[in-house]
Amino acid sequence: MATGCAALVLALGIFAASPALHSQLHHGVDAAADDSCAIVLFATGVSVPLAVVAPPRPAAEWREQPYLRSADILLDSPRYLLLPGRGPPAA
Repeated sequence: MATGCAALVLALGIFAASPALHSQLHHGVDAAADDSCAIVLFATGVSVPLAVVAPPRPAAEWREQPYLRSADILLDSPRYLLLPGRGPPAA
């Protein structure tokens, strides 16, 4: 799939760069006047208005988030029953 897409882009680039190859592809018809040709669209680019491409913006609603508070105060048990001293023992 990727190789096919790369080959398509390469072929469109070659035909867009060479007017002689482009006219041979159309068998003598004026290739410059054909605006619906994929090669002409590839060479000149297609500009699409952004309003058509952009998704609609979501409706802005302000909702206040409720904060849940617990009724009970939960205390952790202490790590030590007797707190350790602040330094090493004096010798």
